[in-house]
Amino acid sequence: MRSIIIYLLSICSLLSTMAVEAMSEDAKQSKRDIRRVVTLTSLSSDLVVNLNKQVLVGIPGTSLTNNDSRYVDIKRVSSGRNMPNIESIIALKPDFVIGADGFHSRILLKLKKLGIQTLALKMDRLEALYDADQILNRYLPSASKQDRKLKNICPTPTHSISHSPNNKNRVLILAGNSPMLSPTENSWAGSLLSHNSFTNATKHLSGKSPFNGYITMSNERLMSINADKIIIIKPSDESPSLRKSLHKYFPGIDKEDIIAMDYYGLINPGSLDSIARACTLLQKF
Repeated sequence: MRSIIIYLLSICSLLSTMAVEAMSEDAKQSKRDIRRVVTLTSLSSDLVVNLNKQVLVGIPGTSLTNNDSRYVDIKRVSSGRNMPNIESIIALKPDFVIGADGFHSRILLKLKKLGIQTLALKMDRLEALYDADQILNRYLPSASKQDRKLKNICPTPTHSISHSPNNKNRVLILAGNSPMLSPTENSWAGSLLSHNSFTNATKHLSGKSPFNGYITMSNERLMSINADKIIIIKPSDESPSLRKSLHKYFPGIDKEDIIAMDYYGLINPGSLDSIARACTLLQKF
């Protein structure tokens, strides 16, 4: 009986080794084959450029990419927040297309049926950014070393705010006006708050919203929130009525404890630079 078990374990070990070697060969083959990449988000564009700009042939036309000199000569396959044009993507003859999980799922499925390799990235937490970089590093031929490590994009605070005797660490994030939204714990914004030692004031709330990871905030719900600080996402901070209502619902919050932050970086990752700026502001807040 013992000899049979040893034999079976040996077979399992051999099969496992063969599987790893096969996966390694597949990754090597993919790196040799991938020479034309189309990205459907500004963040995936940034990650690819950090690895090898030469393979990037198509990008989304967003405010971030359109104002970045690195993308001047690269074809746009979308405009603003509109869905990418599949004909424009196919015309570029890509062998690899990277999009956002959920939002680009249908387009990626159509491209996959045409024999084009695709990758859907889900950016709902900071760790997903590091995972995405590792995945792309396995699949894309690297032309040069990255000029900075992703771990330095949003470094862990050197001290924990929650351990401060006079801590003010419960943060309420408000984005938009109609509807007004706040992040739950299953969101990019919620992840950044947690990483920077803040408590998300709406992390455990549930409710309906047109966006995953966010809930709609009503006036009644605002009255029930316990928060020490408030972040308003631009351009909502320019609304006098919103600021007036915040002082009504949160009379104990000082003026300096209400700040405005950009949409890119905190709500939508956007780019590596926008993430770094968001983290810097949070750590100074």
